[in-house]
Amino acid sequence: MDRFLLVLRAFQLTLPRAAAGWLFAILTSNFNRISIYELGITAVVITSLLGLYHFLSPFGVVLGRLADRVPLFGMHRTPYVLIGMLLSAAAVAVLPYIVVPMSQNPNELFGLSIPYITYIVAFLVLVLFGIGFAMAGANHLALVAEVIPERSRGLVTALIWTMLIIGMIASLQFIRGYMPTYDEQTMRSLYLLSIPVVGVTTLLGLIGVEKRRKPGEVIPGSGKLDAQEHSSLKDFTLDVVRNRTVRNFFCFIFLFMFGYSLQDNILEVFGADVLGMTVGETGRFQQIWGTGAIVGMFLMGALVFRGGISKISAITFGISGIGVSMFALAYGAYMAQASIVNYSLVGMGFFNGFALVGTLTSMMEFTTDHERGAYIGLWGFAIAFASGLASMAGGQMVTSLIESGLFAASDGFAIIFTVEGFVSLYSLYFLWQINAENFHKRISKDGLSNAMAADLG
Repeated sequence: MDRFLLVLRAFQLTLPRAAAGWLFAILTSNFNRISIYELGITAVVITSLLGLYHFLSPFGVVLGRLADRVPLFGMHRTPYVLIGMLLSAAAVAVLPYIVVPMSQNPNELFGLSIPYITYIVAFLVLVLFGIGFAMAGANHLALVAEVIPERSRGLVTALIWTMLIIGMIASLQFIRGYMPTYDEQTMRSLYLLSIPVVGVTTLLGLIGVEKRRKPGEVIPGSGKLDAQEHSSLKDFTLDVVRNRTVRNFFCFIFLFMFGYSLQDNILEVFGADVLGMTVGETGRFQQIWGTGAIVGMFLMGALVFRGGISKISAITFGISGIGVSMFALAYGAYMAQASIVNYSLVGMGFFNGFALVGTLTSMMEFTTDHERGAYIGLWGFAIAFASGLASMAGGQMVTSLIESGLFAASDGFAIIFTVEGFVSLYSLYFLWQINAENFHKRISKDGLSNAMAADLG
């Protein structure tokens, strides 16, 4: 592949992730805040719904295998990515037509009177979002692996990660201008834009990338699993349970991601409750965090290319900084000071860049040649499970501490952010119990490349 075509393909393959950035911006910075604050729906209900897609990540494996075997229009990846993204976009587009009735009369929707029908339909819609997102994500990553040479794959995937954050930042800027304050009709038209925005952006990222295959032609690696591979899964599970190093690393990943993700779907509600910010103003939170994350990841990459930092040092530095930033966020909540909050969010994003790169690199190396895929799946499961539970737990804490009237909003959020900081720091206990030799080595360029290409986030 010549250099010009590689650059073109690399840029194209970032576009579906930019489209995903739009969906994340809508859900985690706008929908959550409007549903909980403006519409008054119980926080734990909304954050539980938003956490669903994490638990649906196994569908990525199932639908990825389906795409291996069943091409559509002669292609194994492109149709599945496009269908998955459009399914997720359509799910987002209908949400205003569900949550507004949910806030008024949860037992009636579209003329039907059934107990809790709005909750049931919202659950089904977000399940469809999760399935579509898993389908698109798995097949998009597979497409990258199939069309990008191995030597360039890590760099291209790093660009895709960056585009996800840039896409979210750009989307948030547009959303802030389109709906600076909540309005039901504006919300509906904004969410309906998801279908053309996601559809067109994804399509531009796919046109001409994948070649059509002849009938009967299969892609590499799509064969069936044999009996030996099935039996080895049982052995692998037993080995994981018995292996203290693996258990400690799993606990570390789970607690790190759980602690960090607790604030994901409640931060904008905090901005409204404690700081009195509008929808447009709280939309800046994700932009501030995203900018810090990009700077942190690029600085981490620069240190790696200069040969300068070990995995354990990078993770310890990153998580320690995250903990301090969360305590600063708690202080900003208690004092109701927006400037302190903004600085703490920059710090959280920046230090997360260090911790994430170090953790992903370690995940790639905490494997064996024989069970590499199984270990990567295990670490991915830890991330998804922790993120999904954190979304639910964050909402439950808001409901229990603040909506119940037990604490004032500023005190309640200060407690929540303090708990997040302690959980994140506690993950270091399990990290420091690991004595694997390669864990203390410096992060190599190849290790960084392989970690980014794994796309475990």
